[in-house]
Amino acid sequence: MTQVNARRVRSLRTMRVRRLLRPRVCLGFELAALAAWITLAVLTAAAGTHGAHGAPHTHAAAGPKAAAPMDLAMWTLMSVAMMLPSAVPELDHVGTNSLRRRRQRAMATFAAAYLAVWIGYGALLLHLAPLWSPLPGKAVLASALALAAVWQLTVHKRRALRDCHRSSPLPLSGWPAVAGATRYGLRHGGACLRSCWALMLVMAVAGGAAGGIGMLGWTVLLTGIVTTEKLARRPRRPTHVAAAVLAAAAVTAALTAGLA
Repeated sequence: MTQVNARRVRSLRTMRVRRLLRPRVCLGFELAALAAWITLAVLTAAAGTHGAHGAPHTHAAAGPKAAAPMDLAMWTLMSVAMMLPSAVPELDHVGTNSLRRRRQRAMATFAAAYLAVWIGYGALLLHLAPLWSPLPGKAVLASALALAAVWQLTVHKRRALRDCHRSSPLPLSGWPAVAGATRYGLRHGGACLRSCWALMLVMAVAGGAAGGIGMLGWTVLLTGIVTTEKLARRPRRPTHVAAAVLAAAAVTAALTAGLA
């Protein structure tokens, strides 16, 4: 019996090593997310030095038409950096279940549809930004954090997070394959949006309260929450931990706003 268990352990170790050594189907998209993070870090450093743009909504008060292209471009960059890592398992699923000759095309189609959902959400937030731009930044941030903490504990959050793990049929060739990858990207993006809309709302308003390094810190924190609860085998615990962290941050922001 001991020998059988030892063989199983060796077999599991061998499988894990093979998984690590096999060519990564979605390596290009992982590198794209890394490049987005590097770009964000560079822009953050430039913002701290030269007073450059810091957040998707920062310029709404200066004029929506002038600010929209720059702010939407920044939001798109943040979407690639923050949301693409959590979609790596789905990208891997699309790649491994597509014909080799059209694998990259199918993955790019999925990624484009998935990110389009988040870019559309960013455009909506840009449109709504003038509603909170005149208000004190710390108070708006505290409210957004409190809303995100409450949402983490709702049944709707759990259902949306569960839907993030559902796959979709992927035809192998022709226009049905393109439609299948697009449909999967939109469906997955919609589920992730229902799960994380409140977290990304925090991201949208955080720039008004914390620029420069503070803005990058919020990006790292929220990306960690999104990725951990998405990839965890038992997401309820990280979701509850995230709710506690967000609630504590909301209290801190509220106290800071009161002292300001």
